[in-house]
Amino acid sequence: MAAFKFRLEPVASLKKQQEDLRKTELTQAKDHLKRKEAALVNLCEHKDDCQRMLTAEIEIGCLDISRKLVFYAYLERLADEIASHREEVARSADDVELKRKLLLESSKEKKTLEKLRQRMRERYIRQLKKMEQAALDETAAQVHRRNNSGLIWKKEK
Repeated sequence: MAAFKFRLEPVASLKKQQEDLRKTELTQAKDHLKRKEAALVNLCEHKDDCQRMLTAEIEIGCLDISRKLVFYAYLERLADEIASHREEVARSADDVELKRKLLLESSKEKKTLEKLRQRMRERYIRQLKKMEQAALDETAAQVHRRNNSGLIWKKEK
């Protein structure tokens, strides 16, 4: 009997490549999310620093109206940027979740093919053992017939 060959091996190989690709995509999406979150934290810290500076200057009393208006406009622009970055972080988090689901799907498909390969290999081994046992049985039967035919021949003499 020929050696075991899994006929869906090309499909299994493709699924393995697909899983590897999706692992890479997930890693990249996570890195992108971390960068976006870090940028958001930096913007929030910068806004807090600007607000503390504004408050300190107001308390000291050295802030004129025009400078105060510039501060407020800048703080408003920072608030808009923060809102925009929050949306980007949310989109990145959604992207990470999508990539995670796709990776999970690929992993399941790959595992299904691996289980199928294992079952087919076990079936092949069982068939091989059956054929081996049948050959051994046939050999034993031939030896038995040969030995018994000699005994009968001797008894007749």
